[in-house]
This record gives sequence, structure tokens and C-alpha cells, in this order.
Amino acid sequence: MSTAPMPAAAPVSAAAICARYQTSPGERRLLRDGMTSRQFVEELLKKEEFVSAIEFLAHALPPREAIWWGCLCLQHASGNSLNGNDKAACLATVMWVMQPVEQYRAAAAAPAQTAGVNSPAGRLALAVSQLPPNFGQPNQQPLPLGSSAYAANASVADAIKLASVKGGTSRIRPLQKQFVELGLQCAKGHIA
Repeated sequence: MSTAPMPAAAPVSAAAICARYQTSPGERRLLRDGMTSRQFVEELLKKEEFVSAIEFLAHALPPREAIWWGCLCLQHASGNSLNGNDKAACLATVMWVMQPVEQYRAAAAAPAQTAGVNSPAGRLALAVSQLPPNFGQPNQQPLPLGSSAYAANASVADAIKLASVKGGTSRIRPLQKQFVELGLQCAKGHIA
């Protein structure tokens, strides 16, 4: 187990988070001056913009916490029904989350490629491998805007959206809503 805890996400304005990725016109219409991240997610939930909320939360959470959230979503959607390649990708991902050392970050690249980008598990392992070398070490300085860590957050968003379609079309929107609510709990530091 890592000695580095996964604390609650630091408060950052919704506008600062939206600057990290390509927001939709609908998202930009909901964004207000001074809006907190929590307020923005609540507004997205109220409007049932679950995909936008997933996208936003994936970029709002620090990469390690976002990847863990993706793992939780995939477990919720798939249970024990993953194939061998997906299990290997999940294992590599969880190994890095539990112990964010360079050895595990680099080791995630091969299972990510084997599982593929059309697999939520493959996308999560890809997210790990997209992080800068030695990412996740204690006392590391925050990453600059535009960092490769944001590519990892985008891969997490894609993984969670892919996981939401695993239960069939009638379950997509309820799963997406549950995933957003789970992401909010991760942001508070309640699920570690």
C-alpha cells in the first residue's frame, strides 16, 4: 500500500477546471462567474447533463483520484465479467493507484495496449501510462496547465463513459448519474 493518501480534491473554480479541456457549448452556458466546482457539477446534474458532469469531474480530480474513480466505475458496471486482457489492464491500473511508483506507471503501458482504447480497462491503464515519469510521488509540485496529466484525465473520462454502456441501453443514463455521484464522493475524499 502507498503511504501517500488520496485526500479530498482541493477547491478550484469551475472556470479553471473547464479551461483544462474542450467544454461543450451547453456546459459553457451553465458556467457562471465565481461558480465552484461543486456548484457546477450540481447544475449539470440538475440539467441531467451526466456525460458533461463525468467529463468535468474527470478533469477536476487529481489524476490518481480520477483513475481510482474510473476503477470504481468499471467495477460497478462490470463486476467480475472482465476478459483476461481487461483484468490485466485493471490490475496494472490498481497496482499504480495503490503504489504510485515509476515501475507500476511504466508497467501499465503494455496491458493498456493489449486491452485497447475501446475497453474501459484499457483506457484506465492508458491513463496511468500517460502520466509523466515518477508522477504521484509525495510532495510533488502541481503540474502545469497543459501537462500530460490532463491527457490522463481525458482517458479517465473516456473510460467512465465506455463503462456506462456496459449494462445495456436502458442502464446508461442511470449508471452515468451513479458514476457522477460516486465521483463527487471521491472528490470529498470519502472513497479511498
